[in-house]
Amino acid sequence: MERNPSEIVTDFLKFLEQSSKDYEAAYADVGKEDSKVQTFLHDMEFALNKNERNRIATLLQRSRRERRKAKDIAQLYENIHNFYTDKQNQNILRALRRLQNEQITMEKYLFGNREFKKRVDYEES
Repeated sequence: MERNPSEIVTDFLKFLEQSSKDYEAAYADVGKEDSKVQTFLHDMEFALNKNERNRIATLLQRSRRERRKAKDIAQLYENIHNFYTDKQNQNILRALRRLQNEQITMEKYLFGNREFKKRVDYEES
């Protein structure tokens, strides 16, 4: 046995939570980059020469690329975030946490004795 079942359940719950956080952070980054656009446009409007406009345009381009990356991340995790935050799914998440705790308890009972765990591993090989 490579991993205990409780570790897999724990990893899944952590994945759901981290995906939701990643979505929120990326969505916030999209908003930050959106807010920069007006400043760039204003700066270009009052640029003194072509070189300054080009510098500002380059900053605008970089900002838009960063926004695209953040938006792609937000879209990647959007469905998982929606599942994780949906009130109808809270019972499922609570049931998974209960399962996680029960499984940890069972594994502590079964594998508390390290020789037993080695024996199980040996028999499965």
